[in-house]
Amino acid sequence: MTRGQAAIVRFVLICVAWAAGQTLAWALALDRIGVITSAALAIGVVVLTADLGRPRAAGGDLKYWRGRRVDDDEPRGRWN
Repeated sequence: MTRGQAAIVRFVLICVAWAAGQTLAWALALDRIGVITSAALAIGVVVLTADLGRPRAAGGDLKYWRGRRVDDDEPRGRWN
């Protein structure tokens, strides 16, 4: 899954969580805390899907990414 696809999936899941919170607030007749319920569910989805779209350690050597060393200690210029 690419980063763009992961971002779209996360956005859709956040919207679904917000809609579920609004539906729950409407069903339980929670007038003022309905937004808090929706926000809590949406934040929960953000926390749970934080690593979606990132490379995993089992996918190979993480010292190299796109042919460059990740953990090099060389000072780089402004444009590198």
